[in-house]
Amino acid sequence: MESAVREIATLRHDALFYGTDEQLVAGLVPFVRDGLAGGEAVVAAVTRSNIALLRDALAGDAAHVSFIDRDEWYRRPATTVSGWRSELDKALEDGHPSLRIIGEVAFGPGPRHPTWTRYESALNTLFAAAPAWIVCPYDSRALPPAVLADARRTHPTVVDPDRRGSDRYESPAELLRRVREPLPAVAGPPALEMPLAHPDDLLAARRAVRTLAAGWPEDRLDELQLVVTEIAANGIEHGRGRRQLRFWSTGDRLVCEVDDEGPGPADPLAGYAPPRGGGRDGGWGLWIAHQLCDEIAITTADGHTRVRLALTANPA
Repeated sequence: MESAVREIATLRHDALFYGTDEQLVAGLVPFVRDGLAGGEAVVAAVTRSNIALLRDALAGDAAHVSFIDRDEWYRRPATTVSGWRSELDKALEDGHPSLRIIGEVAFGPGPRHPTWTRYESALNTLFAAAPAWIVCPYDSRALPPAVLADARRTHPTVVDPDRRGSDRYESPAELLRRVREPLPAVAGPPALEMPLAHPDDLLAARRAVRTLAAGWPEDRLDELQLVVTEIAANGIEHGRGRRQLRFWSTGDRLVCEVDDEGPGPADPLAGYAPPRGGGRDGGWGLWIAHQLCDEIAITTADGHTRVRLALTANPA
C-alpha cells in the first residue's frame, strides 16, 4: 500500500481483498508502519489468526499496535461505532494526529450480512470528518461472493492489490435505501398484542415484558424494559394512525414490534450514533435500542412502519 500523507484531515475508508496470508501481510504491514512513523495511533480488530500473523510480521512494531479480537468487537453495529469513536477520541487525547484502523468485520451467518454491509456504508457518513484511515480486510477464501461484491459498494477505495477508487461505490444515502435491514425472525402469531394510543399504555407494556421474560437475569430484564418503553414511546409520540405493540416469546428470546401508519425516521442513520445536539429534540430511544438489542430493523411498506427488535436473555 502506498505511503500516506502524514496529516489525514478526513476519513479514508478502504476495502483490502486478500486470498493468502502473504497478501494480507503485504497489504497491512506497510500501512501500519507508515502510520506509526507519522505518530498516528493504530488499532487492529481482526481474527485471532490474523492477530498472530501481524504480530509476527511487525516484530517490535507490534508493541505499538492495539489488537482486538474481532469476534468480540463486531457484535452490534451501533456498539462497534461507539467503540471506534472512543478509540479515536483516546488517540487524539493522547496527542496523536490521527487514527489508523484495521477493521475485519465479522459478518456472521447469511441473514446478518445486510446488517454489516449497512454498517460499512454508514461509517462513510458517521466518520466523514474524522482524522482516520480505516482499512477493512476481506478474505476471499472465506467470504461469500455477495459480501465481496458489496464491499466495492461500501468503500470509496479498494486495494486489490493496488489501491484505487471503487467504480461501484454508492453513497450511504443510496445504499441504505437499497439494502434493507432484515426483520428479526418470528414464528407463528404474536404471544401478545396491545394497542398504543396513550402514554399510560407504557405501563401495560412494561408489565407485559416482566411477564413474558420472567426468569431472565435482572439486569437484562431491566434493559429489555428500557428498550421496549423507548420504542413504544416513540410510536406513541411520532407514529400515526393505528399503533400496535406485539410480542413474540420463546423463553430466552423476546421479539417486540411497534407498527404504525407513519413514515418512519427520515434519517437512514437514525440509531447508529447519539442524536445531534445532545438529543434536545429527542432521538435517544433508537440509539439506546441499537446499543442493547441483538437485532433491530425499521421497515416502511404499504403505509406501515415497523420497528422490530429482538433481545436474548444472555447475549453472546
